[in-house]
Amino acid sequence: MKLKYLIVPIFALAACGSLQAQTSDATPSSSPSYEGHWRHHDHWVWNKLNLTDAQKQQIQTIRENNRKNPAFRTALATYLQAKKKVQDDINATQAATSEDSAALGAAEAQLAVLRTQQQNEIKGILSGDQVQTWNEFQAKRDARIQNRITKLTQPGS
Repeated sequence: MKLKYLIVPIFALAACGSLQAQTSDATPSSSPSYEGHWRHHDHWVWNKLNLTDAQKQQIQTIRENNRKNPAFRTALATYLQAKKKVQDDINATQAATSEDSAALGAAEAQLAVLRTQQQNEIKGILSGDQVQTWNEFQAKRDARIQNRITKLTQPGS
């Protein structure tokens, strides 16, 4: 009986270890990262939209232009610096200052404005059915967020 409690975890670890995907491609996209995680979700959304090759190319161009946009790069750098400052405050076991927190909020707001502009450009490329699918996806995301908010605000949760 006790042997079962020892063998099952060993087999579970062995199975999980063999499930890790390995690639011989040394490109930056093959390395795990936060950014890569969200790219994965983007591809899921784009696949659901059944984009034409022309639409895919236009979206890729919009996204590349956004990444190269000095305003976006500056806003992202400012956001990351502010986020690092708040994290440094937390790591130093002191409360983040209100100035640091406000700077983080302002930087995040600026990024949101730039993302909204990019999203509007992309929506301009989509057909009516694709926009409807996009909006349905966003409604589902909003419902998941609201569900989480509800769970967090319920007493005793």
